[in-house]
Amino acid sequence: MITPRDVQILRILVRYYVLNRNQIQRLCFPNDSHGRITRRRLEVLVEGHYINRQAMLFCHPHEGPAAPVYFPAQRGVDILAAESDDERILTTPTQTPIPHHVQHWLGISDLHIALDEAIEGDPDAKIADWVNEYDIVNKDESQPERRFRLYTLLRDSPRLVCAPDAAMLLTCRGHAKTFYFEFDRATTGVQQVANSKTQGYAVSAEIGLARKHFPQATFDGFTVLCVTPNERRRNTLRNAIADKPGAKLWRFAASSELTPETVFRQPIWYPCVGEPAALIKQDS
Repeated sequence: MITPRDVQILRILVRYYVLNRNQIQRLCFPNDSHGRITRRRLEVLVEGHYINRQAMLFCHPHEGPAAPVYFPAQRGVDILAAESDDERILTTPTQTPIPHHVQHWLGISDLHIALDEAIEGDPDAKIADWVNEYDIVNKDESQPERRFRLYTLLRDSPRLVCAPDAAMLLTCRGHAKTFYFEFDRATTGVQQVANSKTQGYAVSAEIGLARKHFPQATFDGFTVLCVTPNERRRNTLRNAIADKPGAKLWRFAASSELTPETVFRQPIWYPCVGEPAALIKQDS
């Protein structure tokens, strides 16, 4: 039998896509100090095919012990869509994440959770929309062949794509702006990141691609938010991208600096050149 707390688990998996048990416990069972209740409910949902579970096959030595992760299953998506009376939920991705990308997904989920928690305490700002890499952007489109994702082929020859890890539309006092996210885990060389990512965003800015993703934005442009594991990696990437096309689009922050208290209102986001600033100015 599906309980209200089970529905809450379904809801957060639809929102964040990939979560581990600790994340689910913090969001849904904050008083479950030993994790027994959380594990029991997750087992029920997995056995009932309401959610999917994937074993952690790859684990970085500094990122804790290997543990399974959970992501949406079609049966659970169908139940939540009916429960919420929202057919857009039916577009939720249910494909298994690539095993060696699981830590990447968990990092994006942590970032998304921090952003949501920050917005809860902000009277002026709101995340009007959030799109993960696998999500359908135009969920209201009734014809499947017209639906699209963030991944965009900009040019066939030479091949050029723009493939953000996630995107959000942030609103504040009548204004709405697009932000794209790059979640860096320092598993790729700095120059490779700089060479492979920057041109796609530069061309996207020239053609107004953000308008396709979020037509309700009040700004034509966008900002790329790059989250790095530490301050050293942040500064190295800033220097590497500074002379690349579209360098002014980029802002960088170390993951240790990102908390619900700092992520929007504190000057933790560094441009390639210059001093850090907040995403939302204090007088906005």
